[in-house]
Amino acid sequence: MLPLVGLAASFLPEIIKVVAGDKAGHVAGTVAEAVSQIAGTDDPAAAQRKLAADPAAAMALQQRLAEIALEATKAQNAEADQRRQDDLAALRASFENTAGARTNLLGLVSAHSPIAYGAPAVSVIVTIGFFVTLIVLVRGGMTGVSSETINIVNIAVGVLGTAFATVVNFWLGSSSGSRNKDEQALAFQQTQARQNSRFLDTLQNAQTQHRESASSALEAITTVARSAVSAAQAPREPQPAPAAPVRRADTFDRCVAVVLAQEGGFSEDPADRGGATNFGITLATLRDWRNAEVSASDVHALTRAEATEIYRARYWIPARCGDLGPGVDLMVFDFGVNAGPATAVKHLQRALGVTDDGSIGPKTMAALQAATPRELIGQLAEARLAYYRGLADFERYGRGWTNRTQRVLAAALAMMS
Repeated sequence: MLPLVGLAASFLPEIIKVVAGDKAGHVAGTVAEAVSQIAGTDDPAAAQRKLAADPAAAMALQQRLAEIALEATKAQNAEADQRRQDDLAALRASFENTAGARTNLLGLVSAHSPIAYGAPAVSVIVTIGFFVTLIVLVRGGMTGVSSETINIVNIAVGVLGTAFATVVNFWLGSSSGSRNKDEQALAFQQTQARQNSRFLDTLQNAQTQHRESASSALEAITTVARSAVSAAQAPREPQPAPAAPVRRADTFDRCVAVVLAQEGGFSEDPADRGGATNFGITLATLRDWRNAEVSASDVHALTRAEATEIYRARYWIPARCGDLGPGVDLMVFDFGVNAGPATAVKHLQRALGVTDDGSIGPKTMAALQAATPRELIGQLAEARLAYYRGLADFERYGRGWTNRTQRVLAAALAMMS
């Protein structure tokens, strides 16, 4: 099922978020079924070849995936709305219970019933008992008492505390409770509005995101073309027959161009724990690279060439990106820049079904040779988004992480061709 979902993500990256939000896993099954029906096969490799050769089938798959995303999100919103309604009903029942008790008391007072004195009397007794017990405990009145007696007193204090809270809520809780109810209802409505707004933005901007993805892919292809032209124009000395090192260098050049485009220039966000950053290189990374103390001004003066060498030495080489093949190298490299090379390699190994020890060896390479690159790229994008959702600051940075993953996914797929 997962290979077909990864294949679907290569045609509609937004489907990954919907699949991840479905805890029951039904959406993943629906997506896999849609791919197999339109492609006419359950084999991921055959399905990929069919969709690549038939633009009409690819377009039909995109449309079906968009329908699945819409239906699934509507169902998720309906479920969340039902939970909110249940919470509001519970709050309303609690307030009505307190209001009913007060109404009964007013009725007894109007009828001059002696029972009307029951609630005030109990309230006075509980309040006096609570504060008397509290004063005795504060003044050390339990000195020399056995442990059994202390346990009994602790239970009594707990009961008195609960009873005192009930008394306060009975006499003073009306306006406060109503105000809290209104505030909670408003919070629920605001949450619903934010969720609907995000979903609407996702659907309405899907076409725009695809155009942006295509633009990123075109930029990556242009970078590769420029590198090829420069290499052709520059005089070269005769090289030995094996040309693999040159290919790896060229692969790094085009991948680092994509990474640098994502990272941008100098920034110093107070909320960013990394501090000053330039070309994605933090103050701590530059300090470790130069093995000397550096300041924000040193980060600001960092050149693109030095940043490129840092990326090569600290991220590209440790993850063996040059051996991973076009597209896969970019997915692992960019994820490693963002989350650490070991984390990126572990996610690659999990997608390949081998031991995730964070180090690429013969077993990982053998599994990589047997994998379908396009499906693997989709799986890596899905796993990367799942990793981000598990981070504590996803609410703050999640949108940017998601957009970056989608852009890199588009560039990686373009590099395959």
